[in-house]
Amino acid sequence: MIVYSCADGKAESHIWEIIYKLSLGIARGLDHLHNGLQKPIVHGNIKSKNILIDDDHHPRLSDFGLHLLLNPTAAQEMLEASAAQGYKAPELIKIKDASKETDIYSLGVIFLEILTRKEPTSLHLPASLKNLFLEHKINETFSSDLIDQTKNKTSTIEEGSVKFFHLAMACCSPSPVLRPDIKQIIRKLEEL
Repeated sequence: MIVYSCADGKAESHIWEIIYKLSLGIARGLDHLHNGLQKPIVHGNIKSKNILIDDDHHPRLSDFGLHLLLNPTAAQEMLEASAAQGYKAPELIKIKDASKETDIYSLGVIFLEILTRKEPTSLHLPASLKNLFLEHKINETFSSDLIDQTKNKTSTIEEGSVKFFHLAMACCSPSPVLRPDIKQIIRKLEEL
């Protein structure tokens, strides 16, 4: 799980700024893999454990493209382990090959994980969050630190959090064609 806290263990006072910085950095890293190289790379195993964060909250994607190096059986085992942790896109059950769209799904799960500060498996992301959204209980999903910050600030943080939630849920659409591409995700994040 991605944790945003100070080195001394105290909660960071600028939770929303850290969420924003992490999310935009992760999205830009994925954009570099998908669009910034001569031969695009599908990460294939995006999960919070494969994101390294430095002291300034700059994220770095790791373990990308490993599914390309493994034999088919080992690659499938890696995808199954990812599924058990809650990051696997639904279509990977049928097609077995990672794609840019499956990376976007996993990115959406990470965004929800950052927003809620809960493990994907403990919350059954994103299905249970969709139900809370439909029941107008979206704020119940946000981390307590973020809720405290929204109470102490203007509604800008709350509005940004809700837009961020909508973006994360769009990334987790069950249909790959309905998921935004990485350029759209970055543009929407920059608009926050």
